[in-house]
Amino acid sequence: MAARKTLVNPVLFSKHFRVSTTALAKAKLLDPVLNSDTKLFIDPLLVPKSQNTKMKRQGRKDLESGFQHVVGLLSISENEGDVAWRGAFNALDLSERSETGLGYGGAGTSGSSRPPKLRNGILRTAKEIIALGVKDPSMIPLMPLFEEGVGPDTLSDMTTNFLLPVLCQVTEEFCAANNVPVRAFGKKYDNRRLPENPYQPDKPVILVPRDILRDLPLAADWSDVSRVVMEIQEIRDAVNSMFGNLAKATLSQKKAALRRAVLSSESLLRELIEAVGAAAESYDEKADLDGYFQFRRILSEDPTPYVGALSNPATKHASTLLESVMTIVETFQGLVEDNNMWELLWHGNTHKHERASQLLFFAIANIMCAVNNVDISPETNSGGGPVDFKFSTGFRGRVLVEMKLSKGRVEHGYKTQLEIYKKAATTSEAIFVIMDIGGMGRKLRKIEKLKQDAEARGERTSEIVVIDARRKASASVRNDTML
Repeated sequence: MAARKTLVNPVLFSKHFRVSTTALAKAKLLDPVLNSDTKLFIDPLLVPKSQNTKMKRQGRKDLESGFQHVVGLLSISENEGDVAWRGAFNALDLSERSETGLGYGGAGTSGSSRPPKLRNGILRTAKEIIALGVKDPSMIPLMPLFEEGVGPDTLSDMTTNFLLPVLCQVTEEFCAANNVPVRAFGKKYDNRRLPENPYQPDKPVILVPRDILRDLPLAADWSDVSRVVMEIQEIRDAVNSMFGNLAKATLSQKKAALRRAVLSSESLLRELIEAVGAAAESYDEKADLDGYFQFRRILSEDPTPYVGALSNPATKHASTLLESVMTIVETFQGLVEDNNMWELLWHGNTHKHERASQLLFFAIANIMCAVNNVDISPETNSGGGPVDFKFSTGFRGRVLVEMKLSKGRVEHGYKTQLEIYKKAATTSEAIFVIMDIGGMGRKLRKIEKLKQDAEARGERTSEIVVIDARRKASASVRNDTML
């Protein structure tokens, strides 16, 4: 995994290459951010289910033959490190594919390789499975279930490496049909003509079908896959026999128990492979609980309504910068509370995840600064950790914004996280935003008391802003009520 970095001024593929977002949507391809990674992952279990004909046919074939090649070499390997083992090691390519703009890489999408220890661990587990008599290549995508350290990014990048030729073909054909400028990238990319990433000129942009993406590949998402796995009674009984109460076991213990149970029986392993493969579903774009597609829509919209909404701070100090950032926060608050933007934070009766609120705020802040030519750079952590925002305008002026849902760890966020971030950023100006979706309880009173106590000690404290993001009745319902 690449080092955690920050994202400034996100640039969409569609914006940079002036491609219609409708064309991308029609082709069912993700509109990548060129200078950052999106925390979505390719799930190999979704490839056979894709509506993209090339992915469903050739992609599936490439994936299965790639996995089969690894399994075939392992099956003839007699000792770890022999010629066949080394062949399987080389065939199992785990290097990061920054060209897709997916995963935990954060800003810069630089990509990196993974340690040999991880590859050898996967091969050992696969060898154990082969010893059971199972040579099904579908075992490879299940490695996160058995092997510690095989995370969603590892599985996604491994899959991307096997799918690279067909992904390059899909990208080349889309670009040709939509007049996107391309150039040759050589043998590594199947001699395809592909668009150049302006932030990594030596690498192309590779477009990915949206229906093979998940927020976490199923096999790497224990909370989801355990539900599927534990529906198989034989597995449930075997795992429970190892733990009196599985619910109290750690994640590592659960994985170890599942591994012991499944790798003791060929029939259980086959049942597991079939059940997990059938259960995989792509990221729900309609619900968009993490706000990834909503973020893209906001960045693609006409920015004219935000013209004149912000002006440059008078001086390059944190105190005057704070006023400008507060204007951004208040504008966002007005959009949510008075202009129905709260609707973007809900899917029916279900509130979206904290990340959706954070990305929505980041998009609005970015547009306000850009369209008004304001010398403020909103930054956000775009990797796997918590998302916070830093606004800067020269070395002396920095303001941090931390955003939490009212149902989240509000007190912890105010007391601990923000103070740590403020020290790290060498600034004493900050704003703590609570998105009130209900369930606030006494949290607001507690952090207001923390603020009062700190001020009584003569300490600088973070501003607290509460934004009402609760579901509201529709206009028609409100009007009917008034009649």
